[in-house]
Amino acid sequence: MTSASPAAAAASSLIRRALGLCRMLRGWPGEVLDQLAAVSWVGRYQRHEQIMADDPQRREVLVVASGCIAVDHIDASGQHFLLSMYGPGDITSLIRLLTDAPFHFGFHAREPSTVVHLPCDAMMAVLDAHPILWKDLCLLMLARTQQSILLQQQRSSGQMKQMVADAVVQLVRARGLDTAAPGAVCVRVSQTELAAMLSVSRQTVNKVLQALCQAGLLRVHYGRLEGINLGRLERVARGEPEPH
Repeated sequence: MTSASPAAAAASSLIRRALGLCRMLRGWPGEVLDQLAAVSWVGRYQRHEQIMADDPQRREVLVVASGCIAVDHIDASGQHFLLSMYGPGDITSLIRLLTDAPFHFGFHAREPSTVVHLPCDAMMAVLDAHPILWKDLCLLMLARTQQSILLQQQRSSGQMKQMVADAVVQLVRARGLDTAAPGAVCVRVSQTELAAMLSVSRQTVNKVLQALCQAGLLRVHYGRLEGINLGRLERVARGEPEPH
């Protein structure tokens, strides 16, 4: 039997490691992850590069091994909307497990990123063979639905400060920066992108960010937020008063 080339062996090892570190998959049996790893492939993308550009309708689940990828949408007028971002350990494109759902969004790399592409048919075969594993997928989707409902509640009640604070917190977590020292966190996101994610005006986002900046929770720079105090920002996102 011919042994795998060093490049193929390295790719196989990377895939298996990425699946094992994925928050949704890491509790799955090793033999199941081995089965998924055997049919997955690695994509390496430069900053701003579109993912699945050759076939936007391809049915694959994406596991982020490194970097950061964004889910985006371009409407009929050509306006671009940033919907969400995912970092190492995250899994996305799960909606593509549905066989009859059209996809009106795409993915691009926010920075140089390594992504594991997992064919949906293989994922469905594993889930059907091990029904208990559906629980992990359902819990993840429920958590994301809860986050979406919270955002809608904040928007409808005019809680813009909580809404923006929560969005920044989620971006920090997506980048795996939630263990950094207070004030040491930096997230690359523009005010225009934040506004698109929250479906509010850029002026509204700017006003809230300036208030958070004046309170010492973060610093606003062109195209990025720096010095984020995650603990304090989380309290703002929950609507809790800060201790005196």
